[in-house]
Formats: sequence, structure tokens, C-alpha cells
Amino acid sequence: MPGLLGPLPADAVELIAEDSGLSDLAWLLSKGRHQRADEGGLLPPGFEVPAGPDGLPAGALGLLGDGGTPGPHYWFRADPVHFLPDRDSLRMLGPEALSIGAGEAQSLTAAFNEFFADDGLMLVAQTPDHWYLRCSTPPRLSTVPLQRAIAAPIDQSLPGGPDAGWWHARMNEMQMFFHGHWVNQEREAAGRPTINGIWPWGGGRLSESSRSRWHQVFSDDPLVLGLARLAGARADPWPGDAHAVLRATGAGDVLAAAPPLPGVSDGVAFRAWENAVQGLARDWAGELRRALDAGRVEGLVIDTGCTGRWILNRHSRWALWRRPRAFARFLVPE
Repeated sequence: MPGLLGPLPADAVELIAEDSGLSDLAWLLSKGRHQRADEGGLLPPGFEVPAGPDGLPAGALGLLGDGGTPGPHYWFRADPVHFLPDRDSLRMLGPEALSIGAGEAQSLTAAFNEFFADDGLMLVAQTPDHWYLRCSTPPRLSTVPLQRAIAAPIDQSLPGGPDAGWWHARMNEMQMFFHGHWVNQEREAAGRPTINGIWPWGGGRLSESSRSRWHQVFSDDPLVLGLARLAGARADPWPGDAHAVLRATGAGDVLAAAPPLPGVSDGVAFRAWENAVQGLARDWAGELRRALDAGRVEGLVIDTGCTGRWILNRHSRWALWRRPRAFARFLVPE
């Protein structure tokens, strides 16, 4: 459940009421043994994948998870973005803020492929929000995942490495190309943010094999689904509540990777985050607590991303020295 506990601005932490609907979620966190988060990596827990020279091939794995066929080619994740000036720097909005239509995505990628064919680049919109870039020549490039790059000025996250100069020039050229496309002219006329660039990251070729401890995986994240499919685990979409996940535990260990909760930067984002927390508490926490109490699952790990993980087993309820605390006590201020 990445983002469940923040980090949040200090004044946002103070806004969390002692909501009785969060009591089961607070109980699970209170009774769990806390473990610090692993630093860095994109690889979710429970997977083993041989890393290529450029690290985890998130582009090829995401394409596989989205139902595509990576083949032997070198792929980047190439999320559609909107670059915007912010004081003396440049920032960007990710695809979740752009409401991209399927027709818009197909028109932009088709025109892109015609224009950049001589550069050995091919752009694929596997879904309106998930784009992938195939390179005929593997680049010598280090990249930053989109969700990390969004949190900082663009110049702190631009690709590095021996081929960085060529890619910086191409990314500028891509911005100019997208700006002039009729899709963006129509979006601009309608007052909608334009799709004026892509953000390449996670380049590499698909590994031949991987290993996983998971019998079944539930997620809407194409990277997680790709890892599951490569390892031969069953991969299913993120369910509405805990029932399908709990049924699946009868056959083995299960990973349920929730969509990341919204980052909190203003009042609107705070309300979106609060609604998401209340939804997880309502649809998941009570069922998980009852399954643990009844012995229907052997154990439970709640992984909240950078704020760490909480490990429980069927005996955790008897850990009297871990007294129940309010949910707000677990929130991490920035």
C-alpha cells in the first residue's frame, strides 16, 4: 500500500481526525512488527530477476504486463507527460493528470513513429496512459523513474551517461514535435493540458526468466504484472476488496499491490489521499484482521513503501506490549 502513511506535510497530518472507520487499519499497524523500508530499487518484494547492465528492465516488463510482446528488443517505459514551467525550473505532470483518450494516444504515437523512424525509435501506446519506446540500438543511459522525477525539477532527473547529450537533444525535439501536433492544438484550445513530451526510464531487454515466491499476484501496475507473468505466477487486476485475495491464499502466498495513494501537495490532493485511505480501511482492513484472527492466513505483511512494512502473524493479537494506537500516530510528516 505505497503512500498509505505519507509522507505528508505537517499541517496535513494534523487534519486527520480520529475516524472510527480507521480502527481496524490502526490495529493492524499497532500489532505489526515494524521493519524499515529497503532503499532505492524498483523490484517489488518476493521477486528475483537477473538485472541487465542498465538495471531492472522496467520498460520491457511493463510492456509484458500490459499484454504486449517485448521480444528481444530494448524498451524504455516512455510515459506521456506535460512539461510546465515553475518559477525558474521545469516540472511535469504525469499521465494520470492528462486524461488521454485512446484516439489521441494512437494519433500521437503513429505520427511520432513516422517522424523519428530514422533515429531508430518506435513508440507504442499499449494503453492511453502506458507508452513504451523501442530503441534499435541499446543506449548507454541512466534514467530516473517518472514518479521520482515528478517530485523534483526536471534538470535534477534528466538522463545521464555517455549518450545523454543525444537523448537530451531528442527529448527537446520531441517536445517541439508534440507541441505542433493537431491533438495538442485541440487540447490547448479546449483548455486541457497538452501531451508535450515523454519521459523515458527503465530501459533494457526482457530477462529470459525470473523467480517469484508468489502463487498469485493482484495489481494494476504493469511492472508487477510483467514480473508475475515472467515468473509463471497467476496475474490478475487489482480487486475491489479483500475477498478474492483471501480466497487465493488457500493455494499459496499472494501479493496484492495496491495502486499508489496520491501524493499530498495541496488541499485537493489531501482529500484524494484521505478518500483512498478510507477506502482501503473500509474494503480491506477489517477482512484482513478477521482472517488473521481466525487463522485463515498464516501471516500478513503491510508494505507502505518508503515508510516501511508491518509484519503480522496469527499470534500478533496477543502481543500485549504493542498497544493499539490511533492511525494518525503512524503518519510520517515531510
